[in-house]
Amino acid sequence: MGAGSGLGLAIVRGIAEAHHGTVQVDNVGAGCRFLVRLPA
Repeated sequence: MGAGSGLGLAIVRGIAEAHHGTVQVDNVGAGCRFLVRLPA
């Protein structure tokens, strides 16, 4: 995630990583897609 991704995404990333997961953000058309993966 880039420097302009905001504090909210940094918090989500920290929570996901604390649970051994990942967060991915992709530009899709005029918007964005957020993918949060957590282990089962």
